[in-house]
Amino acid sequence: MENNQVEPGSNARNGGHSGGYQTPLKLSARFQAMESVNQIIRHNHFINQEVNRVLTEEAVAEADRNLYTNLVYGSVQNYYTLDAFVRDFVAKPNKVKSWVWSLLIVSAYQMYYLDNIPNYAVVDEAVRIVRKRGNQTLAKFANGVLRNFTRRYETMADFIQTKEDPREKLTLEASLPPVWVDYFVDRFGLDEAEKLANSLNQTPFITVRANNKFNNLDNDKMTEYQEILEAEGFSVAPSPLSPFALRVTKGNPAHSSLFMNGEITIQDESALLAVEALNPKPGETVLDACAAPGGKTVQIAEAVGRTGHVIACDIAENKLPLIQENVDRMQVADHVEILHQDATALLDRFGENGSEPTSFDKILVDAPCSGVGLFRRKPDTKYHKTLQDLDALHDIQVTIMNQALPLLKKGGVITYSTCTITREENEDVVKAILDQHPDLTLKSFKHWRDNLDQSIGADGTIEILPHTYMSDGFFIASFEKN
Repeated sequence: MENNQVEPGSNARNGGHSGGYQTPLKLSARFQAMESVNQIIRHNHFINQEVNRVLTEEAVAEADRNLYTNLVYGSVQNYYTLDAFVRDFVAKPNKVKSWVWSLLIVSAYQMYYLDNIPNYAVVDEAVRIVRKRGNQTLAKFANGVLRNFTRRYETMADFIQTKEDPREKLTLEASLPPVWVDYFVDRFGLDEAEKLANSLNQTPFITVRANNKFNNLDNDKMTEYQEILEAEGFSVAPSPLSPFALRVTKGNPAHSSLFMNGEITIQDESALLAVEALNPKPGETVLDACAAPGGKTVQIAEAVGRTGHVIACDIAENKLPLIQENVDRMQVADHVEILHQDATALLDRFGENGSEPTSFDKILVDAPCSGVGLFRRKPDTKYHKTLQDLDALHDIQVTIMNQALPLLKKGGVITYSTCTITREENEDVVKAILDQHPDLTLKSFKHWRDNLDQSIGADGTIEILPHTYMSDGFFIASFEKN
């Protein structure tokens, strides 16, 4: 399972449009941010889908689009801290209407995390919204709470410093629910957990991968792509993870000529390592078992070339057009077959007694997972994922691997990857597969690339923590069938 990269419109500390005219209430950034935060936190809407919906429907004024996006992403990213902060000022928080609470959260985010909007302006507009959406009594309540914020705490750090317990303080510094702080501390130790947790609040990079359709990428070509992007106004740097990727630190590369021509694609630099680890070769037949939205499918198709064949499956039928769109734009559609298929039932279709018996030289299982490695990029997920999810996902992941392995030719390679950093979904899955399949050999990635050595485990698997390279968290294990 691969994840789309969806970014805020610009750096959250830039603040966005600050006025010059008064935007109609329901088209204002703050009103729409209040509504969106309420939907994301209270009703489990996905942040990227909610923001895209509002922007697509033009529900916010053009001048306020960046501010709206920043308010939503910033408020959700810091929600745990902001929620604890607001509770410090409200005697009966559970009695407050959910939309009013969301407005207090958004307002506190503006006052303490953005630079160029005066506090009085934040308070005045919040009160205007409450008066219009609610009534005068609610407006007086909101006014009192908001004006008390800065009277008691000049900075958010002042509030956090009132806590003495190291773990409680970390939950507020990183805006990470206690369940995940405890998990990280127990698994990695306090020092490593602090680095990891605090890194999750940094703005994620957009990374692009170069199209290797003709297998002729080299340092000179990557330098050329960097120069082209910079000439078009983008800020670009080489990726510390892959020689075939670039980090774009300013601008949306989807608007670049290279993207439109299919010479680059937007793909996370950790995620693209999974296909590099699989190492598909020209002419091979490869299964991408959990393919949507198709970034890794394209990458495999480039490697196997026109003499090879890629079968891309996904359980979500509505996501299949995304795979098709990717393979079309990257000019590899002629040797990619896209199928609606549940990866937990692969044998029903491709097994010896299946409807379409097929064997594969290589298989990629980019498994559905908790997405804990994506907390920086998808901040809403850290409030909705639970430890109970991990055991259920472990079972699904093992099932998919057990369905895929009989389809692998002898001497073939299957690569298992996740965008998470939990033991249950990574090391425990590897152990379960090795215990059940003595005909497999776990490949070691030690000394594969010098830049990755610090992320190689004792068993040779790759586990990239979010703070090591300031990338998404990711896990990769490859097995060879004897």
